[in-house]
Amino acid sequence: MSPVRRLRLASLAAIAALALGGCASYRMGDPASLPFASVYVEPPLNTSTAPQAAALVGTSLGRQLDRTGRVTLAASGAAEATVQVTLVRLTREPTISRTEDTGLARRWRVTLEAEVTLTDRRTGKDYFTRRKVSAFDEVYSDSGLVSAEYQNMPLLASRLAEAIATEITSVW
Repeated sequence: MSPVRRLRLASLAAIAALALGGCASYRMGDPASLPFASVYVEPPLNTSTAPQAAALVGTSLGRQLDRTGRVTLAASGAAEATVQVTLVRLTREPTISRTEDTGLARRWRVTLEAEVTLTDRRTGKDYFTRRKVSAFDEVYSDSGLVSAEYQNMPLLASRLAEAIATEITSVW
């Protein structure tokens, strides 16, 4: 084997050893632990203009929290933390106009906003208070905006619940 080839192989072996050695301390998942292990999700309050959204967000939030594996859902008396969600606003913005009439929108961005409070049940202190969380989706109003929005509400509620679950299980 030529000296140049041996040098290349030795260099590649050294680079591989350094690269793999850098991964030795890697840990999967979130390294920070939460100050609570169980959470109770209160039924969401709704002051928005989407009356069907509260039940959808509450159900989806429980599923999303359970899916994280970082907390368990518990009854109100047994939980270490309580989550209060208030749906505060549903907004619609036109994003694409119709070709035959630019005054009419074809696609709308629908945004659902919530305020979230996470409370330590043992001390009564809030981890965070009225934190604003939102999610959006786009709907096409070809068959009417109201029906398109209504059909899309489960997806929008699920996206909002996912964003809320991320806020709860993140290190703040």
